[in-house]
Amino acid sequence: MKVRKEYMIKEVEGKSYLLPYGQGIALHFNGTALDEDGVFLWEFIRQGYDEAACAAELAKHRGVSADSEEVLSTVRDFFQILENLDIINRRKQHLIGPLADYDVFEIAGLRVMYNGPREYIAPELQLYRVKSTMEPVNLEDISEQERASMQRVEIVMSMPHLMGVGELLTRTHKVIVYADDRHYYYLFPYNKSLREMRVRKDGSKAVLFISDMNLPDEEITAEVYEAMHQSFLILAFAHGKFAFTSWSLQYQNKGYLFVSSDGTNWRELTERLADLSEVMRCNHRTSLLEIDGDHVNMWNIPWGSFLDEDVNRPLQLGGVISIRQSATNHMSARSTSDCILFATMGMESPMYSRELTEGNIDFVTKVNRYVPIWRIHCNQTNEAIEYIKSVIDAGDRN
Repeated sequence: MKVRKEYMIKEVEGKSYLLPYGQGIALHFNGTALDEDGVFLWEFIRQGYDEAACAAELAKHRGVSADSEEVLSTVRDFFQILENLDIINRRKQHLIGPLADYDVFEIAGLRVMYNGPREYIAPELQLYRVKSTMEPVNLEDISEQERASMQRVEIVMSMPHLMGVGELLTRTHKVIVYADDRHYYYLFPYNKSLREMRVRKDGSKAVLFISDMNLPDEEITAEVYEAMHQSFLILAFAHGKFAFTSWSLQYQNKGYLFVSSDGTNWRELTERLADLSEVMRCNHRTSLLEIDGDHVNMWNIPWGSFLDEDVNRPLQLGGVISIRQSATNHMSARSTSDCILFATMGMESPMYSRELTEGNIDFVTKVNRYVPIWRIHCNQTNEAIEYIKSVIDAGDRN
């Protein structure tokens, strides 16, 4: 167990008290008087002893049997006092660490808990906001089950003590990524304020270092927003969810993703798709996919060029379409494996390492079991629109 940092034992005119200080006082935690046994037990709790271990130590101190009912009762009462004061949580069997006020955002079934200046929260995140919460600062202070599907984003107003170290994974003009056994280190060479971010590989925590606070808030916000996108993709990967940035449309109550595989600007073509009857939405954005039972869900996430009000309801995926420029409209004769690879290369999910790349490919391979992945060659005319519609309507993988 870990001891809350804001509690101490103070003797006042011969009487011992367990008292809060600092943040403990600010959060209105109470103190209590302790007898000799309480002072003794507190010292062992500070070392991480649980209830059974404390009982054994108290019995040894008193020189009585370890199963003495009086000792067990004393320890139970003492732990109950600490629980009543919110110093421990008996159900979790650990001491609560210092608390922080988190802004909470629910995105595609995952939770992002932001602790930092509220002026750096991008407006795109506001549609995903849920009730804020007070939670322990240290991830180790909550159970592994509670950490599931959760990422804590901490803003640190200083330069990191140690710049990114470990194996160099990738280098572009926008970002350099290193990794060690536990973390990914992101360096942003052209950022003016946020120069480094560290993300745990399980996605549970991201620390963003802001080194220049003299910039306009909107500039810092933009850098924080983009960094949070990268950290969220790691969280999603850890929970079996993967991102595509592509054109998408909602047709016949299903979602379809359009991935360009030759760099051609398909904006005009995909916008025409919106003229189809039954098309409810057609836009360019980043979507997150997850396999749910025998179908695939498509979620909206805040990073992209379009926001929908109905952000926390997934749409069932109907298919992934990889488009290539051609003078004629026809289906590619590519193998299933080629279709999977082409779709994978259109993903937004990171491919910094072999593990990440293999994870993306494996995911798309699984997606192909439930929805078709088409390789379509077409021109950018109305005939192409009709051909794409006929492929979708037929639902034929071949």
